[in-house]
Amino acid sequence: MKKLSVINNQWPVVSRKVFLVLSCGLSTIGFSSCGGGTKGTAGNSDTLKQSCLNSIKAMEAKLKATISPDPVVYNQAVSTYLKFANNFPNDTMAPMCLFDAANISMSLNQYQRAVNLYDSVNVKYPTFKRAADCIFIRGFIYDDKLKDTAKARAMYQMVIDKYPHDSLASQSRAALSILGKSYDEIIKQFEEKNKATKKS
Repeated sequence: MKKLSVINNQWPVVSRKVFLVLSCGLSTIGFSSCGGGTKGTAGNSDTLKQSCLNSIKAMEAKLKATISPDPVVYNQAVSTYLKFANNFPNDTMAPMCLFDAANISMSLNQYQRAVNLYDSVNVKYPTFKRAADCIFIRGFIYDDKLKDTAKARAMYQMVIDKYPHDSLASQSRAALSILGKSYDEIIKQFEEKNKATKKS
C-alpha cells in the first residue's frame, strides 16, 4: 500500500517551547501505512488476515479523504490497526500498525493511550525501525502534554543512551536543555547562547 502522509499536517499544534527546539522534528514522523507485510498461515487465519487487510485499506482511503480531523474516523482507524496487531503479533506489519495507532491516538489528544501504544511497540518489537521515534515521542508527550518532567527526562535520556548516533539523540539533548523551563527562560537562554556565539 502507499505511504500514508495525509495526517502529517494534522498533528496537534506543537507548543512554542518545543517548536523552538524540535523545529519540525515531529512532523517528519507522520504515518506510514502498515498495509503490506508477510502473508501468513492457512484457513480461517488467512480469511481473518485478508479481512483485516481489506479493513486497513478501506480505512486508509477514508483517512486520505478526510479534510479535517474527524474523531470518529480516527478512532475507527485506531481500532482497525489494533485489530490487526493483536490478531497477528508476529506479522511484519504488526509494529507499524501499533505505531500508526499511537500516532492517531496522539492526534486525538489521547496522550496516555498514545504513550501506552508507543511503549507496546518498544516492548514487543525492540528492533523495529521506528523504535527511537517511539521513545522520543513518549518523552515529548510527557514533557509537553502530560507535564511529567521526570518521565520526559527518562525518555529523552533513553534515546540518547540507546541511539546515540540517531538524529533524535541530538533533539533529545536539546529537549533536555530546556526541560521544565518557561517560554521566557528558553528565549533568554537562546539569546544568551546567540550572544556568546557572536562574540567568539
